[in-house]
Order: sequence, then C-alpha cells, then structure tokens
Amino acid sequence: MSKKRKSEATRLDEVCRSMNTTFCSAANSLSQLYSHAMNHQGLSFQAGERHAMEKLFQWILRQRQGLKVKTADIVA
Repeated sequence: MSKKRKSEATRLDEVCRSMNTTFCSAANSLSQLYSHAMNHQGLSFQAGERHAMEKLFQWILRQRQGLKVKTADIVA
C-alpha cells in the first residue's frame, strides 16, 4: 500500500511542477506583452508629436503666405 501512496505523491508533484511551469510561461508572456505595449506607446507619442509639429508648420506657412518663417514668428 505504501507504493500506491508514493505513486500518488509523485503524480501530484508532477502536476504541481507542470502547473508552475505553465504559470511561469504565462507570466513571462504577459511581461513581454507589457514591455512591447510600453515601447509602442512611446513610439506613438513621438509620431503624434511629429505630426502636430508638421501641422503647426503648415498652418504658419499659410498664415505667412509662403514668406520665410522665423523662430520669433513661431514663439510670438
């Protein structure tokens, strides 16, 4: 009868190890997804900033009707 108990305990240990491995894999995947999302958020912010600056520059050119734009014109 002790062999049967030992066999059950071994199976439970294997199940626990398998669950732990699965959990660690899922946690690592989630961490990678979060890192990727944060990197993409930064890139998106920079793209939006660049787009806004281009739109501002186009607006200034329209206001000045193609005349050369100086830094003081932008700041003022």
